[in-house]
This record gives sequence, C-alpha cells and structure tokens, in this order.
Amino acid sequence: MKKQNQKDTRQKRIDILIRLALILVIVTILFFFVVKPMLKKDYYFDAGEDYTFENLGAAAGENSYDVAVVGDGLDAVSSALGAAKVGARTVLLFPSSGIDQKIKSTLNINWSEDFTPTGNSVSSDFFKEIRYKSGKGSNLDNYINEMNELLSEYKNLTVIYDAKVLGVDFQQSKIEGIQVKTGQQERKIIAKRYIDSTPEGQLLQQCKVGFSTGYEDIGLKGLYPPVKLNFLITGVDIAKVQEMLEKQGTMVSLLARSYKPADNNIFLTGINISEQGNSSVVIEAVNVRNVDLTDEKSINDAYAKAKKECEDLYGFIKLNLEEFKNSTGMTVANEFIMSSPYHFDGRYHLTLSDVLTGKRFTDRISSASRPVTFTMDDGNRYVLCNPKTFYIPLNSIIPEGLDNVLMTGDKISASSLVQTAASSNSSIAGTGLATGIISAYSISKDMAVPMLVDDHNLDIQQEIEKILRKMGIYMSDIKEDMTSITGNWSYTYAEKLINLGLLSGGITNDYKYDKEAKSQDLAFIVLNGVPRVSEEAYNYNFDVSIRKYLKDEPLTKELFGRIVLELTGETGIKGDFYSEACKQGLIDETLQKKLENRKVLKYPEVYYASVKLIQKLTGKTIK
Repeated sequence: MKKQNQKDTRQKRIDILIRLALILVIVTILFFFVVKPMLKKDYYFDAGEDYTFENLGAAAGENSYDVAVVGDGLDAVSSALGAAKVGARTVLLFPSSGIDQKIKSTLNINWSEDFTPTGNSVSSDFFKEIRYKSGKGSNLDNYINEMNELLSEYKNLTVIYDAKVLGVDFQQSKIEGIQVKTGQQERKIIAKRYIDSTPEGQLLQQCKVGFSTGYEDIGLKGLYPPVKLNFLITGVDIAKVQEMLEKQGTMVSLLARSYKPADNNIFLTGINISEQGNSSVVIEAVNVRNVDLTDEKSINDAYAKAKKECEDLYGFIKLNLEEFKNSTGMTVANEFIMSSPYHFDGRYHLTLSDVLTGKRFTDRISSASRPVTFTMDDGNRYVLCNPKTFYIPLNSIIPEGLDNVLMTGDKISASSLVQTAASSNSSIAGTGLATGIISAYSISKDMAVPMLVDDHNLDIQQEIEKILRKMGIYMSDIKEDMTSITGNWSYTYAEKLINLGLLSGGITNDYKYDKEAKSQDLAFIVLNGVPRVSEEAYNYNFDVSIRKYLKDEPLTKELFGRIVLELTGETGIKGDFYSEACKQGLIDETLQKKLENRKVLKYPEVYYASVKLIQKLTGKTIK
C-alpha cells in the first residue's frame, strides 16, 4: 500500500511538471506572437531586418567626408548623429564655440515632446532618449551634457567649432565644396552630401535657391511670427516654487493675465517656469510681435525693449509671488528665440491643409503634432487648427535645383502658417535625424537625392520609411478619420481659405459646417482675403464698402445679394438684391440650389461664396 502511494505521488509530480511545461510553452508562444509584436514602436508595421548601409566611410583625405552638416541648432546635431549612426564619415561645422553657446544664449526650454490632442507622443525615440537621460525636464545643463556625450560617441563624426563658411563652390546642381575658416586657418570641406541646418539657409542662399520671407507667401509682406525672450532667476527655493506650481498653477496664469506690458507689441502667453538646478529657474513669458526678422536693427531695437520688459516682469513676479521675494537676481537671455525668417523653395510645398488632415505622403520622413497659431500685426492671435499627427515629406527638405543638398529646421519648403507647429525641438530633432540618415542612404544607393522621390521609386521610399521606423522615427499606420472636416461639400473651397490663414478652426478644428453665418463672417474673409491674393485689388473704396458689413447679424440671402452687388460695382439696385445678383450671374447655380429652401446662409455657403467673390474681385485663381 505504501509503495502504491509513493507511485501515485511520483505520477502526480510528473503530471504537474508536464502541465507546467505546457503552460511555459503556451506563455512563450503568446509572448513571441502576441505580446512582443505589441511592444514594437508601431505594432501595426513590421519594420523587418536591419538595413546595411554600403559605400560609406571611404572618403579619403583630412577634409573629405560623406556628409557635411552646417549649423549649431538641435537639427544640426541630430542630422550629424543620424548620418554617423549608419556609418557615414560625417563632419559637423559648428559656427559657435561650443554646443552650449546657442542653448545658453537663448535659454530655450522648449523641450517637451510632441503630443497629439489625444495624448499620444509622436516624438522620435532619439528625442525621447535625450529627454530621459537629461532628467525629463527642461534643465539646459543636462541637455548640453547629454548632447556632448552623444557627439563624442562616434569616431566617424568630426565636430569643428568656430567654423565660419566663407563661400560655396557651386557648379550646375551640386555643391562641390565649401570654404571654411576656423580660427586663422582656412580649409575646403568636400563631401558627397551637404545638409544646411543654419536658420538663414547659408548654403542655400549662396546656391541661389529661391525663398520667401515671413508671411509673404500668403500675401502678408513684412509680417513675421512673434519672437520670445527668456530670463534666468537665481536664488530661489526650488521646492517652494514646485509646490506653488502644483497647487497654485491657476493663480500664476491669472497673474500673467493681469500683467500689462509697457509696449503694445509685447505680450505674455502665460508664465512658464523651468527649474535649472542651483536654486535657479528660467522664465518663459515675454513675446514680441511686429519684428522684421531679416533686419538686424529691427531685431536689436526689439531686443532692447523686450529686455527692459523682462526686468519689469521680474520685479512684478518678485512683488506678487512669495516664492520669489528672496531671489538674488536675474539674467536676460542674449538672444531671442525666433523662427527662421525664410522659407526656401523645395520640390514640394507643405500646406496648412496637409497638416490639418495629416496627409500620408509616400515619402514621409518624420512626424509632429502641435497647434498651429497665427498672430496678426494688430495683436489678434488665432489657433488656426490643432492637428493630430502630421508628416514632413522628403520632397519638402530637398531644395529646388540641388542634387546633393538637404535642408532642416523650420525654413524647409512649407507654408509660413505651418512654421509654429513644425519648429519645436521635438519636430526639428526628428526631421534632422531623418535627414542625416537619408543623406547616407542616397550615398549608399549611389543616387542623387531628388531621385529618391521620383514617382517610379516608390519602393525606395518604402524602404526609407522602414529604415526610419527602425531608427525610432514615429510613423503611424492608423489612418485618422477626417471626414468631419473633409466630408463637407464645401471643403475644397474651405481648404483654399485655410491655406491663406483666413479660417480658424480653433483647438477643436471646428469649421462650423452646420451653423448659420453672420454678416461679419463673410465680410471678414473677403476683407482679409482680397489683399492676400492681390495687393492691387485692395483700395480705399473696397475697404469702406466691406467694413460696414462687419456686423453681428444673420447673413440672409437678401443681405448676401446686397454685399455681392455693392462689391462688384452694382450700386443702383433697389430691393430684392438676391434675385438681382442671381440674374446678373453674380450668384451661380450651385449656390442658388444650396439656398433654395433657406433664408440664411450657413458657413459652407460662406466658404464657397468667399472664394468665388475674392477671385472675381482680384481676377486671380486661389490655388
């Protein structure tokens, strides 16, 4: 009986071991075929095997490289690292004396990830890694140390500081070399690919690449995005400041609203406080509009006013916030944080509607997600739209007419309206990294850069996307449903107005398709649209005629007919304005059918009518 019990016990143990083995097999299968795929950066897409870059690193001579990058911003650093990571012999020509100079001179704390409105990060793994290793905050010393470490990791990456570009050897469609001065020495840098990461497009301008400045691409000459000036406060109790921000964040926002700048062109968008260690914080608050970013005097004059405003604001903060009363001093940044004043011509011009709808380009290379804001010269500030995920196409970073050059930053070929959303450190870091990788890829394939985006090279573009995904660039395979915006019959007309910055969808992208319009809605679009399309069509009589309709009253068919007749010079009509405008062909059949059973126009009819009216008044087609 005892032997039988021992036999039964052994059999039970064997059964348990067999069951545990089966469970282990099942768990292993589930991990490799279910869980592990979901742990990928984008589990909707199999990135495949690592790509091997060939034909790299063989450039001979002290001044010969595969890839040469010019610039001292984050996009320059990320471009150089992208090329070096895949084996390219790379040189980074850094105009500043050190990696810290640009960061410390601007006190730029714009180091947050790009998040969609639903909270999904679309930043590259490269940018996330910098933030993680730097402590996930906006501590500038941490970022400087981290980037110095990254630049020292690669033996195939040479950084030349204090490098001033003297000239470019440009022949036909290629840069053959760039003349550089470092200290007292001059040298000619020769590379197979060049990346212009300078804000002013130093290489591009010398190669005569076309460009526009400010908002002139939408008909607003002399208007540029606002600039920002930050300052550092020392001698503060960091623990108390953090507690204040956690418990009294609303109070700080209200305090910012109560502050009145001394100059009409200076404004605050809040008070952002970033801890820097050593009992110091950076304050981000002071913005200046109506600065000509191509004119050094205009910048210097604005800086003097903004610096004084920073000093006044510091006094205001010290007086009103207990946590700053014992602070020991403040230092204003030496430079503005500002957008590039230039938008260079590329093989594709990225539009605001591309950004709004997240257009899925076959040559997409990076992604971003930020609200698009626009500040007029009169101080009115609008949120034009709040895109989920939008993409930068390779065609937009290839300068028109150049075969071996790429460009980075917010000067790429894109609408000026896109600039505010594409200029974050997160966005330019991802695009920069991709640019460096693509430069090396084109060498590896022995292909001129423009060949990569030829229509018959879709397989090349797909391969590039696979490589970029593998390198941590965010690319989603989820196609967002945009029919709430694009599904309305008037969208093709609304799109034209969106790309001119004439429609503001706000933070919710609401274009009010189902709502009845007011007289002022039509009047505002036409008043601003005519001069943006044609300066010559704008005159005193037009301005007076349209401004009197800037009223908060329903836009009835009769009122609409009256506006159309008056603006087109038909002033002698009495009564039944709508019917008369229809008889004269000023209101077409499409609009007549839409208004057949209604007395008041809705927004879709306003979008359609505005485009038709602006085109008639200017004699130009809105693209």
